[in-house]
Order: sequence, then C-alpha cells, then structure tokens
Amino acid sequence: MPVYLASYDLKETNPDSHPTFLKQAAAQGWKLWILGSNNVRYRLPNTTLVGIFDGLAVAEARLEAARLATENEMGGTVTTTKWIVAEYGPTRFNSDERQSA
Repeated sequence: MPVYLASYDLKETNPDSHPTFLKQAAAQGWKLWILGSNNVRYRLPNTTLVGIFDGLAVAEARLEAARLATENEMGGTVTTTKWIVAEYGPTRFNSDERQSA
C-alpha cells in the first residue's frame, strides 16, 4: 500500500484542539514518527503526519475523520485552515528526535 504524508494547520481554539486531534489522527492510522532505512524512527515536524492507506482518497478521508472526531470529543468546531496530503516515494529526512524501531 502507498505511504502518504499529511501537513495541516488547525485554527487556534481555547482549549487547544491539537492534542485531541493528534490522538484522533492516530486512531485513523496517522503517525508522528517515520521509519528510516536505518531502522530508526524519526519524529516528523509539527503538524506533519505519515500513514499507509489504500489510496489518496482514503488518506484524505482519514485526515477529515480525525478532524470530525476531534470536534465530537471537544464539543466545538475544529477547523483545518490549510492541509495537504501527498503520496511519497524516495525521501530524505532528519530529526533531532529518534527512537530505535
């Protein structure tokens, strides 16, 4: 299955919706860490997620499902002001946060 990256901005809310959104995104199959070819996991930049899905439409739907679940949990409107979901192939990345796989 293809791997997708998502980057997004959430409109600021009080209380902050981002922690809840990250929890809901994880429930939809999105992750904060990416596995490198050296078998080390690297933390992605803030507001960036990675996930393996059947297709682009599924990846987009899972990102939207995370937003809707965040609204339901918080009981208020959660707005993604900007977002992009893209399939990716060969990549290079680095992070100051790492974990052994």
